[in-house]
Amino acid sequence: MKKVCVIGLGTIGYPAALHIKEKSFQVIGVDVRSLIIKEFPTTTAVAQSDIYVICVNTKNVTDVCANISPGSLVFIESTVPVGLCRSLAEKHDLKIAHCPHRYWDGDQKNHGVQQLRVLGAVDKDTLSQAKTFYNELSIPVNTVSNIEAAELSKLTENTYRFVEIAFAEELRIVCEDLSLDFEEVRRASNTKWNVNILEARDGIGGTCLPKDTNIFLKLTGRNHFLVEGAAKMDAMYKKWVSQKKPHS
Repeated sequence: MKKVCVIGLGTIGYPAALHIKEKSFQVIGVDVRSLIIKEFPTTTAVAQSDIYVICVNTKNVTDVCANISPGSLVFIESTVPVGLCRSLAEKHDLKIAHCPHRYWDGDQKNHGVQQLRVLGAVDKDTLSQAKTFYNELSIPVNTVSNIEAAELSKLTENTYRFVEIAFAEELRIVCEDLSLDFEEVRRASNTKWNVNILEARDGIGGTCLPKDTNIFLKLTGRNHFLVEGAAKMDAMYKKWVSQKKPHS
């Protein structure tokens, strides 16, 4: 039985570890916190394994890879900047594949561990091994020709979502300036087959969308007027919302 070391046992890593165990792999979990988990053993230090699955915060991926033995097969499911996976593979002599997560704990049935994902790797041999692993996990994958395309695809997904929400925020402000009901306008617009305007709540929160959009903006050194505008729109919208709320 192959041993899989899952590094990072948060919102993404813990369900991933459970799923991997259910597929008859021996799992050991690693987390900076001292956790007691009944389903599999845990440690605070990277353990020797046949396969490593990294599910830590973006900023911690580099440090994790530095503690993995050379020659190891490593799957990075964390979101990373374009070029980081190949750089880490070359620096630490690792066989790295990137299969960014699409997990949403708000609907684990449809958007849990087992959903279609993007897969890329540093070379063809690693990609072949990666496809075998995810096939054993019953996770469908859309393979891309290089690992950089997989990295960019995840950043693209979250940046696209950020822009979508920012437009909804701007539309809500426009509607209120015109004394129109935003929800009515949104529902009316969404009756068209290729329109899906999102809800506008209190601004774009959480860590993933703002973080990944910021990474996207820094990829090339160019001005990204649309995405930059979306970031400014969200910042303005948050101030607008706060001013509308009654103060106690």
